Amino acid sequence: MRINTRWKRFFLIGMAVMLALLSVTGFALLRTPGWYAPPTIAVKDRQRVRNNLVAAEQAMTENLLNSPGPFTYHLYQDDVNRWIAMRREIYPLIDELAPPQLADPFVFFDEEGVRLAGRYQTGPLDVVLSIDFGIRMDGQDIVLSARSIRCGSVSVSLDFEGLGLDAPIHREREQTWPGSPAMSGDLVKGLRIDSTAWWKNGGMEYRVRDISLRSGQIDVEIEPLGQHHKK
Repeated sequence: MRINTRWKRFFLIGMAVMLALLSVTGFALLRTPGWYAPPTIAVKDRQRVRNNLVAAEQAMTENLLNSPGPFTYHLYQDDVNRWIAMRREIYPLIDELAPPQLADPFVFFDEEGVRLAGRYQTGPLDVVLSIDFGIRMDGQDIVLSARSIRCGSVSVSLDFEGLGLDAPIHREREQTWPGSPAMSGDLVKGLRIDSTAWWKNGGMEYRVRDISLRSGQIDVEIEPLGQHHKK
């Protein structure tokens, strides 16, 4: 009897520990991470966001037209997320590129790379899913590659290929948008983006010389290459 009582005690302790671990894991998987904070744009602030986007585009244009040499263009996380929050007014068709179950997209910049996140909703499930991407320069190319996937606050082991991130991407120069660079590869082995392109506003060729990341912003070193001549 004494042995049975001891085993029962061990079993109850083990079950309590297991339930505690499952509770902690479930909480971490389902909780909304502190860094995930899609902005809500009030009606009175919408024109300010549009003006901010126009000013960012104009700053790029003026630098390409007037800089005597390379310059650094700053892309701020808060600005990008405000533009994303107003995407239906600024770029009405952009939501067609994302699964309908994915809501409230959000980007997060830090020294390690770029995190793209969204709230995934299907049935009773409502979690924040995110993918971490690394960005680096490799010769004349910018290389973008998926590194990890998170569910809530937890890194999870998922098959990148099963998510379609290994799908080959090939875009000729100017095929994606006017002035766009050539792209080839995939997001698992590395999507290679040509560092040279041209800017539609002002019609200037440019080359990306370097990209550096820090908390909340991306700094892009850009070299103007002169007027673009259509072939």
